[in-house]
Amino acid sequence: MIKPLLQPLLAILVLPTSVSGGDFIVHGGRLNHEFCHNGVKNDNYHCDRSNRGENSNNSKKIYIETCYDGDTCTSTKGEKIRLACIDTSELRGAKANPVQAKEARDYLNSLIAGKDVEIRRITKDKYGRTVAELSINKINVQRIMVTKGYAKIYSKYAYQCPWTR
Repeated sequence: MIKPLLQPLLAILVLPTSVSGGDFIVHGGRLNHEFCHNGVKNDNYHCDRSNRGENSNNSKKIYIETCYDGDTCTSTKGEKIRLACIDTSELRGAKANPVQAKEARDYLNSLIAGKDVEIRRITKDKYGRTVAELSINKINVQRIMVTKGYAKIYSKYAYQCPWTR
């Protein structure tokens, strides 16, 4: 009777000290290769740690291939990136404003396409795109888009970006 109760207790006490290589993370959900996942409680994409022992949400450099519109870009590795906290005119659809949308897209492309940018990943959206803040030379790209009049702050998601406050 005591033996079945002691085995799990001993495993809890001994296992963390017997695992080498840094922090010990207990996680019930599935993690990708960077130890990231969509959280169930708040539907928030986050990383418990990266394979280098640092938080994957920290800024990293990526290379932007092109921007489809004023708030969606693609990296050279094929990652679709939705610029967090802003909204620009749509190219197509019932609410489309193609002239403004093309101006925003062209400006964003001139700003970051073909360049290395810093990325701060925030979450994944319902289309599987990475929602992130981008910066170039330590200047927030979304803030530039708003300041230049190509985008508006997306109030529904503004809480994700400290610069919107």
